[in-house]
Amino acid sequence: MALNLDWLKKEKHSDKKAIRSDSMDFNASLPYDLLKWQYTIENKNYRLFNNRYKNDAIARRIVAKPAEDATRNGFRLVIPDNPEKQDKYQDALDKLRLGDALTKQLIYQRLHGDGYITFGIEETENSDADLQKPVNNNCIRDVTFVHAFGQTHISKSIYNDDPTDKNYQKEESIRIRPTNSAFDYDKNGNPIFKPKKTKDIIIDKSRYFHISLDKLEDDPAGTSVLTRCAEQLKAMNIAIETAGKILREYSIKVFNYSDLQDINDDKFNKLVNAFSEAMNTESVAVIGPNDKLTKLSTPTNGIDTLLDFVWQSLSAACNIPKSVLTGEQAGSLAGASQDVINYYDTVKATQETMLKPEIEYIVRLLMYASDVGDGSEDPDSFEWHVEFNPLWSPDDKTQSDTLLNHANAASTLVGAGIYDADEARQMLDGQGNNAIQGMQNTTKKDSSDEPTPEQIKQYLDDIKRVNHGKKA
Repeated sequence: MALNLDWLKKEKHSDKKAIRSDSMDFNASLPYDLLKWQYTIENKNYRLFNNRYKNDAIARRIVAKPAEDATRNGFRLVIPDNPEKQDKYQDALDKLRLGDALTKQLIYQRLHGDGYITFGIEETENSDADLQKPVNNNCIRDVTFVHAFGQTHISKSIYNDDPTDKNYQKEESIRIRPTNSAFDYDKNGNPIFKPKKTKDIIIDKSRYFHISLDKLEDDPAGTSVLTRCAEQLKAMNIAIETAGKILREYSIKVFNYSDLQDINDDKFNKLVNAFSEAMNTESVAVIGPNDKLTKLSTPTNGIDTLLDFVWQSLSAACNIPKSVLTGEQAGSLAGASQDVINYYDTVKATQETMLKPEIEYIVRLLMYASDVGDGSEDPDSFEWHVEFNPLWSPDDKTQSDTLLNHANAASTLVGAGIYDADEARQMLDGQGNNAIQGMQNTTKKDSSDEPTPEQIKQYLDDIKRVNHGKKA
């Protein structure tokens, strides 16, 4: 493309200029906000944590990925001897959306270092409903909500710091300081600020859950995974910035202009715009007649090794395999490498040690509740347990083989006289395999199979008639 630059000669200027048209100049003195990435993250600065989580895709990945994996396939309550009761309590759990709250709690744990869940308990009228007092299991009417939150508004955590006590490091309560102010609106819809005094809220340990990340003995709060991975995230952002520069400068054009020293700012900007329109995907350097531009190229044949090192360093810091971080591993364990298998084992351990006790506690509250299921009952009076659905989905052949093995086992137990047919069916309903779970809907009696009141009455009349005939 030919450029007509005669207009540049109409105005003179004494300053010499040079320009890069790629807008990728790096100035180390600029604050990180202008560079769009951070050098370091100060621990306990929750506002920065939140901003980084929202705006940095890689930071969000290392925070949210384990939390989403631990809860993505859900969980279920199993009551082997009473599938009908199982369904009632499972429906109550589903209405609470406990899975979503558990996901957010794990995200807060990794983002802030601490994650919390509080649950609303509707108590009977004769109870002393006070958040500072322990829950009275005999006065529970219903569990109305579960909410997850982070460390932002926690002003104090009261816990036992006596290492000789059996409750060492166990929390007694937390103090929350709300900061939301009230607003009203005038007739034109404009908001009117109405400051209100907020009181601290103290919650007893029986009314909330709390999990921490890397919290040691004297730490007031846990450690954010973003703090742990600060250097690795900085290296990752430098790698992205550097790769962008290399791609931008992969092909560079040099324009030697004889009148560069006699051009003013306006004409110089017009020159830049002209080159941008003509070569908008290439770097252009404009120099004077006596200037010399030498490009010292960095060999790119080893850059893949450097990028792999950055990824491996980040993977080691956040304890997530590179293949999982980059999305190469979709979640199936078929043919997976050992590091991916170890990662899913870690996720499974998180489910068992952190999430399962919380789910079981909520289930117990629902069983004590008078307005849930068939009324209040003792959770220890019958058999039940909570299990997580598999982290990966087997193929159809694997599910068929598993279903066949369970069916053969049930048939053997019935044939040996250990179980009858109904007990074997209940055993299959209580199995944790995906293929068996699909049978539950088919093994339950349909409402159309139940006899109607008229049929029951007719059946009783027939029995009376037969017995009367025998007496005659």
